[in-house]
Amino acid sequence: MRLWFLPAMFVAMAQPAFAQNLPSDVKAMVEAAARSGDQAKSDAVVAVAKEMHPDNKDEIDAIVASISAEQEEARREQLAQGSFFDNWTGSGELGGSVATGNSDTVTATAGLALNKEGLRWRHVITALADLQRSDGENAQERYAAGYQVNRNLTERLYIVGTLGWERNAVSGLRSRFTESLGIGYKVIDSPNITWRLEGGPALRQAKFVDRDENGVAFRGASDFGWAIGPNTKLTQVTSAYLEGGSSSILSSTALTAGLSGALSARLSFNVQYESDPPLGDKHTDTVTRATLVYGF
Repeated sequence: MRLWFLPAMFVAMAQPAFAQNLPSDVKAMVEAAARSGDQAKSDAVVAVAKEMHPDNKDEIDAIVASISAEQEEARREQLAQGSFFDNWTGSGELGGSVATGNSDTVTATAGLALNKEGLRWRHVITALADLQRSDGENAQERYAAGYQVNRNLTERLYIVGTLGWERNAVSGLRSRFTESLGIGYKVIDSPNITWRLEGGPALRQAKFVDRDENGVAFRGASDFGWAIGPNTKLTQVTSAYLEGGSSSILSSTALTAGLSGALSARLSFNVQYESDPPLGDKHTDTVTRATLVYGF
């Protein structure tokens, strides 16, 4: 009897067996989680599937990668075909309080933020009204509105243009218009942390109670966001306008926590600094807000 086949048989027995295909029910579970849009849910399901079927880790990763690529391609196609009025997201916030007794104080805050992310363009529209009335007199009366447009040059570098208007009657600012053009850079652009820096020249036209000012300034801005958890986010936005006549710095630090569905609670601390306020006014105003936010 010829025994030439015995070495080959022993070699074959020494090789590891090929992993079986992922069971259809587990595969369907992984696919459903990957398509859900809930990153935390997808990560949890994938982790369980890999633990149950360690020999199929590569197959599970391939399923998730394929669905992610498919969804990204669909998203890019939708953005490319949409008009200016399509694909907007946003949030509205509202807060207020009433105090009676030794003093009668009423406060009200309302804000709106709209955002549109495209393949090359990004649009941001904001509006804010912040009122406080104490013992029959206005202690705070600030209105602001802004529009920003970005044109991507690379994955991180972009051109930025802004238009802004604000009024702060209690601080002696009747109105101020601002226009700027500059360059922005995404210092950090990850799923959990984002940080943008922007800079460029700006024009400002201001009417104070005691004077009018028209000037050229330098605009510098920082926009930082950190998703601390699935439903909690910390943001810090600062913009500075530096000019010879009257410089300004505006800063807002906010912590937003999800409550239920699209409803969230937000606590923010806001600072506005004017280097040359009207006579008798302070340089710095601060406002602490607690508001409810609805995302859409």
